[in-house]
Amino acid sequence: MPPCRELWFVRPGVVEVRLGAPPREPGAGEIAARALASGISQGTELLLYRGEGPTPFDPSLDAPGAPTYPRRYGYAWVGEVVARGEGAAFAPGDRVFALAPHGDVHVLGPGSARGLPRSIPAARAVLAANLETAVTCVWDAGVGLGDVVVVLGGGVVGLLVVALARRAGAAEVRLVEPSERRRQAGLALGAAAAARPEDDRPRGDADVVIAATGDPAELDRAIAHAAREATVTVASFYGARTSPVALGAEFHRRRLRLRASQVSTLPPERAPRWDPARRFALVRALLEDAALDVLLDPPVSLDAASELYAALAAEPGARLQTVFQYGSRHTANANT
Repeated sequence: MPPCRELWFVRPGVVEVRLGAPPREPGAGEIAARALASGISQGTELLLYRGEGPTPFDPSLDAPGAPTYPRRYGYAWVGEVVARGEGAAFAPGDRVFALAPHGDVHVLGPGSARGLPRSIPAARAVLAANLETAVTCVWDAGVGLGDVVVVLGGGVVGLLVVALARRAGAAEVRLVEPSERRRQAGLALGAAAAARPEDDRPRGDADVVIAATGDPAELDRAIAHAAREATVTVASFYGARTSPVALGAEFHRRRLRLRASQVSTLPPERAPRWDPARRFALVRALLEDAALDVLLDPPVSLDAASELYAALAAEPGARLQTVFQYGSRHTANANT
């Protein structure tokens, strides 16, 4: 194979597309796959781009003591198998999803790729990573039949939570989000109401509150929405950012619970019956829903990454799911 493009986070505020060495041939159990599409996970990747992450940046992926920069990153990659090693689970022509960085080609080991049907367009398939996060968040939050749910933040994870909370039986889902475009997407996915933060009037009546803004200062708003004995579930990764949170009158007297949701482990009440493979099978079924296409922005060439990350950092609410499309000399169109 020829040299392949790789996206590198060089230092805060700088990304580069570099030519890497030609990938090696896959060994036993491995596959080589070329990219069809990859998705930017905006909240997490902007922390890395801005230099606002902890060290190590991602303990689920980084070895202890690993430097934050320079590095490759990304975890929503969709490709097509082009070669296989002996005993590999996939054959050339199969489509796969992987928690792999942005780039043209990956050699993936056993268990690191998940199969995808061709009925799911590659661009929509990049939502798989955030869908796993949203599924886990709805489980962690304990959304139940008839619940009133408030979702703070209409990024991709927040909007997927809106859709899944309705599927889980919530009677009413309200979204709080500054971007008009994102509020409209929330309404399309099942929110009963979508308000700007400045127009939001917490009622203290929500059975479940899910904080997905990426801003720890918004936890006070989450607490104000929660009814007595309710749970506030934090879906965001705040990185190194902190903010004072008022745990006085409302939090204390309403006996509220504050819970973190994190996708790398299953909720303990699910773990005896579910594993990551079963969860991904659920995600794969959910990805068949074309209604999710409301979250997809027009695809962007990987070669435009430097300008794109700068634009995202300057105006984070302008886009939803940004998808890198890999050029015709590399792969097929991301919309197929």
